[in-house]
Amino acid sequence: MDNTTLKKHLHQIADMLLLNGTLTECPGLVHGKMGIVVFFFHYARYTGNPLFMDYAMDVIGVMMNQIHANSRADYEKGIAGIGVGIDYLIRNDFLDTEDDIFEDFDARMFRAVMYDPWQDFTLYDGLTGFGRYWISRLQQQPSSVQAQKCLRYIMERIEEKHPDIPQDEQADIYCFLHDLREIPGFDISTRLPEQYRKPPMDINRHFPRLGDSVVGNTVRMYQRERYFNEYLQDETDSALKQIPVLDMGKAPPSAAGLLTGYAGEGLLRLSALDLTNVSWMSLL
Repeated sequence: MDNTTLKKHLHQIADMLLLNGTLTECPGLVHGKMGIVVFFFHYARYTGNPLFMDYAMDVIGVMMNQIHANSRADYEKGIAGIGVGIDYLIRNDFLDTEDDIFEDFDARMFRAVMYDPWQDFTLYDGLTGFGRYWISRLQQQPSSVQAQKCLRYIMERIEEKHPDIPQDEQADIYCFLHDLREIPGFDISTRLPEQYRKPPMDINRHFPRLGDSVVGNTVRMYQRERYFNEYLQDETDSALKQIPVLDMGKAPPSAAGLLTGYAGEGLLRLSALDLTNVSWMSLL
């Protein structure tokens, strides 16, 4: 697909999200408003038009008005993913740090880890998604007692449940432990992550949460290279050069988000045009 077509698609995507961004019901990162915000900050930087940044801030405002003390905590649609998304924006110089935002998020996520029932160890719905939030907080505030306590609690649950953890949860565990081990000063045995680092599998079986979509399949290659040292850069580059024609008929509720919606489609095209890096793929 030539660059002119990709840029035309970007314009269509931006128009679609401008019409529907604040109306998207889900506030979360993977399928909702937080993913739209990530797209518009990148798109504003590409176009040099501050109006897109203003719109992203409007979406953040609407999103924050949806959140309350008992909002869902999961990574896919809840506070964990929203918090990681905001941390991503801060690290990429789109936003300034606002500790008061994280103060409320921390309270909800501490309760989610230490007191709420949890489903499994997956990123999108389970404990490693909570852990991903606390890793981002520990990187911001190395002395955070709450982050240290929650991360150690999650590690203890992983060790307690080993070796009964299903195979389809083990890649998410490995990625969580891999990221945790890279934090300076956080003590984690090198043995623990390697217990979940399985030999190379068929690419479509790793990270089942990513499903079978253009964005999901490209992100899957990125994640395998990032975490499992499989050289897939040529395949990733090939995927970015063979993006199919934009489907303008996506239906709610996931038509706007990062994984299966227009926000992800837009970021994929920005990456294909080499107008932004692929760091946004780490969010999925």
